[in-house]
Amino acid sequence: MSTSERNRPRTLAEALRTWDDVALGLLLQRRPDLAMPIPADTGQLAARATTNASAARAINRLDEFGVDLLESLSALPEPVDLAALATGVAQPVEVVQPRVDELLKLALVWGTEDDLRPIRAVHELLGPTPAGLGPVTTRHFGDLDQLIEDAGPDAREVLAKLTWGPPTGSVEKAERPVTIASARTPVERLLARGLVVPKDANTVVLPRQIGLHLRGGRVLASTRPTPPPLDGKTVSASIADRAAAGAALDLVRQVDRALEQLGTEPPPVLRTGGIGVRELRSLAGKIGAEEQTTAAVLEFAYAAGLVAAAEIGTSEFWLPTSAYDDWLDLDLAHRWAQLVSAWFTGMRAIGLIGRRDSGGATAAARERLINALAPDLERLLAPEVRVLTVQALSKADAGTAPAPESIVTWVAWHRPRRGGQFRDDLVEWTITEAALLGLTGLGALAQHARPLLDAEPTVDDLAEAISPLVPEPVSEVLLQADLTAVAPGPLVRVVQDELSAMADVESHGGAAVYRFSEGSVRRAFDLGRTADQLHKWLAEHSRTPVPQPLTYLIDDVARRHGVLRLGTASTYLRCDDEDVLTQLLSSNLPGIRFRRLAPTVVVSPSPPDMVLSRLREAGLAPLAETFDGVVHVTSGGTRRGDTPRRRSSRDFADSAADLTDEQVKAVIEKVRAGDRIAAERPTDEGLIEPTAPAETIAVLTNAAESHTRTWISYVDHNGTASERIVEPVRVADGWLTAYEDTTDHPRTYALHRISTARVVD
Repeated sequence: MSTSERNRPRTLAEALRTWDDVALGLLLQRRPDLAMPIPADTGQLAARATTNASAARAINRLDEFGVDLLESLSALPEPVDLAALATGVAQPVEVVQPRVDELLKLALVWGTEDDLRPIRAVHELLGPTPAGLGPVTTRHFGDLDQLIEDAGPDAREVLAKLTWGPPTGSVEKAERPVTIASARTPVERLLARGLVVPKDANTVVLPRQIGLHLRGGRVLASTRPTPPPLDGKTVSASIADRAAAGAALDLVRQVDRALEQLGTEPPPVLRTGGIGVRELRSLAGKIGAEEQTTAAVLEFAYAAGLVAAAEIGTSEFWLPTSAYDDWLDLDLAHRWAQLVSAWFTGMRAIGLIGRRDSGGATAAARERLINALAPDLERLLAPEVRVLTVQALSKADAGTAPAPESIVTWVAWHRPRRGGQFRDDLVEWTITEAALLGLTGLGALAQHARPLLDAEPTVDDLAEAISPLVPEPVSEVLLQADLTAVAPGPLVRVVQDELSAMADVESHGGAAVYRFSEGSVRRAFDLGRTADQLHKWLAEHSRTPVPQPLTYLIDDVARRHGVLRLGTASTYLRCDDEDVLTQLLSSNLPGIRFRRLAPTVVVSPSPPDMVLSRLREAGLAPLAETFDGVVHVTSGGTRRGDTPRRRSSRDFADSAADLTDEQVKAVIEKVRAGDRIAAERPTDEGLIEPTAPAETIAVLTNAAESHTRTWISYVDHNGTASERIVEPVRVADGWLTAYEDTTDHPRTYALHRISTARVVD
């Protein structure tokens, strides 16, 4: 055996022990699940890296060419060198080598360039027939070309059909053993020569060695080492940016209108969660949008915490949250940025709204439609696909709007083992949602969407990027003779609220149009405005003179407004003696207010039982009666207060968060310390058996006097056993005080928890 062969690692653990801290840190950052909980040493780290669960997470993040390389390594006979692997994927060595280095750094493959070995989990996860190749047979064939030639041309046609998979074929059950002399059919001639082997009575399979030989050493028919091109149409970048900015402003207005409507007429929360189809359709009509768009608008607001389920009495309703009021105080750019940021990192697959729940636990659940704001819209794959879709849009050439199908193909190349058809659906939904959010215009990624590609995009970065395209709010409108008002830009919030109180929105866009009508003016009067206030406000906020028809409309509605009046009263009191009611009005009963409607009648907003109780406490003897004047006999009852309103929101945190530099450093230090302990562990099994306490104390005392490093077996208060290398400094009062290799300050250990101690120096 040569020196290089002796130094070659025999396991993944041995390979990892040769890595420096930088390489280990990169592994932990790219596979953070390996660090939780912190492995005791490199052996435990390697064992965790080779589990199917951890390896599947790493493989699922590989692109198509990375998976192809793993599949080829799994199919080729070991040991596999770089040249054989390059032949297997039909690519030059210089293309394959850097990608193999990535697989080595991910600990999915270990070894050297002339002896590459995938970890065991790769074989199990890729299945028994990688790349459509059959199982390995132990038979030695000799000259395969001659064997195939001897089988005959019709047998070679059968092999050609099995070459690129699937490697199995159906045959009739043989009545007798087949030999070369007795073989009659093409399949029998192949069976007699071992070129196919029986899988069962009616199935034969092509051995992997034969398949690779027929493929000329290639494992895959074709591979793509680079992403597919992003083809599409050419658009003007400046026009695309302006179109995207217009869509962004429309979205902010739609969210505002939708939540104002929810605040006025809150829809109930369904028993299964979400908002009902009928309520969604009604809301869509009131804000002037399609149902699917309205559902997306609600989802954007929900992700940003602007709407939540709240309890009113014994029922739950969808209402704006207090965060919505804070959102209204922001400028347009920051309002938009907050919506985009919440959507980009959220886990809700909005495109599922209106579809059947294929993931339901029962048949009835699978037939149920998924509603907007429902809890079952969360999908772990959603944020990952959104990031990839935006990256695909950014990779297109300047001025190019990539076709949706090319984006789907691009994302599929980057995550071939994630999601399948659902992944492709998520890409298409993301493209639609990006256009609605104003991230794309004319199909091209807008310049103000680029901050999303930063490592940690912030709301301020997004707002700053779109600010140059957001017009300054205006406080004046253009009044016209046809009873309309044109807002030449986004209105200041106070002006918009006041104008919306007296006029209805007729059209939205860069210049919104409001229409005055009898109903809209009456609404302003109902809100407490007077005719003089309306005339004054219009004169102050109009760039044009107030048209005469509008003045006449306001005055005409004002003359007829309030001729009839109605109100609410929970209780009435009637008494033939006017003086009794006069004294009652001046008595100031606690918590009770009265108003006189006629000389012998007063009313109160308080409930009858409360008024009755207060009057009796004041020494009066009232008699309760029903609505039609019949005496009503009252009985004691229990009163309950209103259920406090409850607001709720969801926090979609990614459980697979990246490790910080400090966490990576701590893990590496722990692993290195564990390796040192394992290296200095007593090799004689007799030395690590539990010893008598007196012997253990003696070893530790002598080590403290001579400052000698000592190996100890320690059980903590949780019952977890561990091995450590320490330098004792003091043994007294039932405690050992010692320094560990990785610490600069002494620690204490209970002597009764130390089962064994052995000097290692």
